[in-house]
Amino acid sequence: GSNPTAPRSNHTMPPTPRVDATDYHSGQHSGRMVRVTGKLLSVEGDRAQLEMSGGGAPAAVVFNDASLAAEFDASLVGSGHFEVIGTLQGDATLQAAQVVNLGTNFDMGMYGEMLSVSKRFPHMFA
Repeated sequence: GSNPTAPRSNHTMPPTPRVDATDYHSGQHSGRMVRVTGKLLSVEGDRAQLEMSGGGAPAAVVFNDASLAAEFDASLVGSGHFEVIGTLQGDATLQAAQVVNLGTNFDMGMYGEMLSVSKRFPHMFA
């Protein structure tokens, strides 16, 4: 039988912080799983660049999985928005584990507002 007091399996994903450009480049999330949302700036081979809310240098997304690479269609450069869940490496690259296409009408300004509110009131966005 199963032991009800046994710890949960680690198959459940921990809550993944949403990061903006400042968080991304701060180094505080190095080695951790994060969510990055941004506009596709470029895609080349197994790498893509996303412009994040908060300006600053773009996120360098690396994917070693063809199905993830296929999400970043070159025709969406400059217009497509994506959320990438992955591990932020020490060299500020994001090793993608999951990619969500948010379409071309995603409001980055509104998303940035939501992020700043969520930092002030984290319990509302847990």
